[in-house]
Amino acid sequence: MTRRGFTIIELVVVLIILSMLMSILIPTLHTTSTASLRTHCRTNLRQLTRAAIQYAIGRNGRFPPGLLHGTDANASSGDVRAWDWWRQPGGTVRPGPLWAFTDRGGEVQVLQCPTCDTALAGWEGDPVTGYNYNVAFVAAEARTPNGADTGLGAWDLVIEKSNLEGLKQLTLAQCRRTGTTALFGTGGRLGGVNKFMRSPVNAGSGYDTAYAGGQSFPEGASNVGWIDGHVSTRRNPYQGAHWEALPSWLTDSLDWPNNGFLSDDAFAYDPR
Repeated sequence: MTRRGFTIIELVVVLIILSMLMSILIPTLHTTSTASLRTHCRTNLRQLTRAAIQYAIGRNGRFPPGLLHGTDANASSGDVRAWDWWRQPGGTVRPGPLWAFTDRGGEVQVLQCPTCDTALAGWEGDPVTGYNYNVAFVAAEARTPNGADTGLGAWDLVIEKSNLEGLKQLTLAQCRRTGTTALFGTGGRLGGVNKFMRSPVNAGSGYDTAYAGGQSFPEGASNVGWIDGHVSTRRNPYQGAHWEALPSWLTDSLDWPNNGFLSDDAFAYDPR
């Protein structure tokens, strides 16, 4: 018996079949990988919302602050305490108040959105998490200290929010629409991410601030953690009710539809 090799035609047929199989397999693998990342992201958001509620229950209903300057006793200490990171005067960065309430407590295992592919947190060099927090209505924010603030503590600098009719933040008991109000989500802006969630009509600090606080919609989907603890995916990025009236330099900063808002008005952000 004589042994013959493959003919050119047979090799071409095999290569065609292999290329067809790869064209089917690669998109399937990508879809599976994307779904796995989003599942991981939703798990993180579920932990974040649960941690914020646990924090509030132990503090008369007050949610974790979005941003404080200084320590409770000294607003001019140089500390910057955001919801995610505590940056100390010497430059040391340690986890913020939420991480102690998650099952991943510790500096090395800080939660980070697996769908976030940027190294830019967009806020004074803090490490990126990829998530943002509802400071538009829920969490307290403080102004930057100045020379006249000697003797004041961090909480003395918390600002009143115009959209809360003078209140500084909302407590858990004041949140009536917990199932339709976002607490955490995947943050997004032009060229990076953000850590402070804003409403498109929350113009107390200017529309430039509002449009820097949108949500990221990687591949058209954005994960959201709601105050009642459930997590879901939104697929419709809104531009905001004032989009057409705003200058393009401002709206361009949102980079819509890669990023957007969860509603055109304050509905998805105001829990009252």
